[in-house]
Amino acid sequence: MQIVSFSSQNIKISTIYSVEFVIQLIEYDLIPTDMNIVHSYDAFLFDCDGVVWRGNDQVPGASEVLKCLISLKKTVIFVTNNTSKTRTVYRKTFKSILDLDLSENQIYSAGIAAALYVKQSLKQGEKVFLIGSMGLSEIMEENDVEYIGQDCVLEGSYFTDFLDFVPENGIKYVVGAFDGYFNYSKMAKAFIYIKECGAEYIATNLDMNHSLNNSRMLPGTGAVLEGLSQSLGVQPKVLGKPSSLMFDMMCSDHDLENKGRVLMIGDSLQSDIQFGINSGIDTALVLSGITSKDTLLRETSIKPTFVINNILDLLK
Repeated sequence: MQIVSFSSQNIKISTIYSVEFVIQLIEYDLIPTDMNIVHSYDAFLFDCDGVVWRGNDQVPGASEVLKCLISLKKTVIFVTNNTSKTRTVYRKTFKSILDLDLSENQIYSAGIAAALYVKQSLKQGEKVFLIGSMGLSEIMEENDVEYIGQDCVLEGSYFTDFLDFVPENGIKYVVGAFDGYFNYSKMAKAFIYIKECGAEYIATNLDMNHSLNNSRMLPGTGAVLEGLSQSLGVQPKVLGKPSSLMFDMMCSDHDLENKGRVLMIGDSLQSDIQFGINSGIDTALVLSGITSKDTLLRETSIKPTFVINNILDLLK
């Protein structure tokens, strides 16, 4: 296993240790020099897709690593831009794939960030126009955020269909997320609410691509929202990664004041690593997901603190 530190340009070749041996070493302060990643941090923030699982399968060794960190009393938190699941559903997913029993405040998604962001300023009678999945709708409902927009799914439309369209009163936000049923009706209504009614345009994320089980790339949320953004001539306020908003939310629930003891682990330079940089914490890029070695060599503007092959390398 190789760990590359961009700050020092040193390469360390690690010995492979069992999880039990690692725990014993750390408990007795007998830390080999190449165990500094685990020893140097108190809190570990993990992306999900491509880092701890791919589809419905765990990344090899992920459960082992996460259980080891938890047994060592490390703070373990998961942060994802996927808006398709509520915290309740995510807890079941972590249990079924990784055999982990997590509390809700160990799970942060861009959808939850969006719901909490709009909820804090919505007054009685004010609503959200929603571009997103049924999962995001459920997140809004769980947080008592009133929304409209799901009725656009089956609508076909042309320019003239909107001559007599009357915008609904009280739409304060247009929230954009991944939407597999996105159509012209949703785009046009979102445009009107922002352009004519002054609704604030926010997005859960602007990830342009999504990796499907690490074998196929597909358009992501950024691709879905790009047409709306171009027609408006403005970009949305981003609430998910790489914005540091979710890190600020974590700080209100966890003791993350010492940023030098917090590490973000992810597979995307533009999303995960930039999120860590924006939040002022160290980062580790895994090559088990969306970023390949070739991509890493081409990208010079975003530099992770460490580069590792996969999550299991954290314990090697």
